[in-house]
Amino acid sequence: MNYKLEYFVNDELETFYLNKKTITLGKLSKNDLQINDTTISRNHCKFIKTKNIYKIIDLNSTNGTFVNGKIIDEKILNVGDNIAIGKTILKFLAAPKKEDYYDLDDQKISMVIPLSEELKVEKEKKLEFNKLNLLTSLTKLGKNLIASSSIEETFEKVGQLIFDLLNPKRLFIFSYDSNHKQLLLKYSQTIGKSKPEKVNISKTIAMKAIKEKVAILSSNTKDDNRFNGAKSIILYGITSALSIPIWTKNSIYGLIYADATDFEQIFNEKDIEILSILANFTGLSIESINHLNNLNKEKKLRERLARYHSPSVVSRIIECQNKNTHELMSYKESEATVLFMDIVNFTSKAENMRPIEVGQFLNNIFTEMTDIIFKYNGTLDKYIGDAIMAVFGVPFEYDNHAESSILAALDMQKKMEEINSNLPRKGKTRIRIGINSGKLISGDFGSPKRFDYTVLGNTVNIASRLESTAAKPDEIIISENTYNLTKNSFEFEYLGKKKMQGILNDIKSYRVIKKKGGE
Repeated sequence: MNYKLEYFVNDELETFYLNKKTITLGKLSKNDLQINDTTISRNHCKFIKTKNIYKIIDLNSTNGTFVNGKIIDEKILNVGDNIAIGKTILKFLAAPKKEDYYDLDDQKISMVIPLSEELKVEKEKKLEFNKLNLLTSLTKLGKNLIASSSIEETFEKVGQLIFDLLNPKRLFIFSYDSNHKQLLLKYSQTIGKSKPEKVNISKTIAMKAIKEKVAILSSNTKDDNRFNGAKSIILYGITSALSIPIWTKNSIYGLIYADATDFEQIFNEKDIEILSILANFTGLSIESINHLNNLNKEKKLRERLARYHSPSVVSRIIECQNKNTHELMSYKESEATVLFMDIVNFTSKAENMRPIEVGQFLNNIFTEMTDIIFKYNGTLDKYIGDAIMAVFGVPFEYDNHAESSILAALDMQKKMEEINSNLPRKGKTRIRIGINSGKLISGDFGSPKRFDYTVLGNTVNIASRLESTAAKPDEIIISENTYNLTKNSFEFEYLGKKKMQGILNDIKSYRVIKKKGGE
């Protein structure tokens, strides 16, 4: 029995066939299966075939290898097992057959025509076919392809038109997996057959068409002395065959193969040009669908990132991802500044409010505070009840992260003064803020099913303790690390050392008074 792995990359299903005794998986390109997932180790695991089964072995990966939710060192796989590698889930499945087609090694080439961006249907030697009918058909196809929402739908519509125009005996449409150099059957139809039959084409010719971007015609094989000895062509009764890549100017997406068994129906140069045009239409449709899918993915990604980052940071992340110059949300150690803001006595205030009023109250304050965080290129880490945690200096590092955090904190105080100016004295809301600078780890953390961008480390813990233990209402309290980075820009009051829960050493703290030269 043959086996395969199925997994999703950017919402698209990928298939990898296990076709060797030992197969390695990891982030490095030298692996048999490379997966670009930042939570996967460079050499994460391997699959070893013993008799007719595979077992998976973890290669001391950082985040471990899981099978059906349990971490493993090694395990014999059963069909249907779910394998979790970092954030990627792979399903171990049986593969009925190794390839989608059978090879006819002795098929011969009759004509090769390079594909160009501008195909001319009419040359010096007039081609005799109904140009008006072709134009009408192509116009109709173009409209149908614009409405296609998937590549499978595109293949179905193109296949129907090919039968209308060329009347082949058999038609196969493949997608091309450039990573594994495989043709994957996506559409097949045979005249007079209700069920798909075995796909027997020349793999050599098919791959020549793909690699050299040429349309290949093999025609009138029984009478053509160039096909002497082509026993399989005579055996299958193929008198004429076309192998044409699905193409655009810069890409190859698959292959269209059509053949005939009737000597009255022999493909010629007219047919190769028609099918080349249809293959180009198909390629353009695939390109359009892929572009639309990429836009939708980017929209979803932007929506996710916008929860944490300012619009300018989001754009930089997207740009870096598109250029493959930066691993999106990868784990990394950074020098950054963490800010905690908390609403004072919120619990007692909420007791006198209806649930809908509590929600509106928090949303109004969080909206204003988040805008301020983004104004200073901060990252919104999370909302914690009535508190906010923000980070300055990740995911992109910059030198003035500590100064930016204090400026944001001062603006938060001003914004609360504006909000309170319209409230009665008893209804006024007060906040307190703690800030600390230092090393931390940032990245996507969580399970393969759900993860969030956040930061971890003692730097975070100290900032939290400064807010909850040292800061009084309407105060901004910072650590010694933050003070050393900003002492030339702000005025401070030294508060001395203080023991804080969960922190080994006493922490020096400072109260922010104002920006130097400011009011």
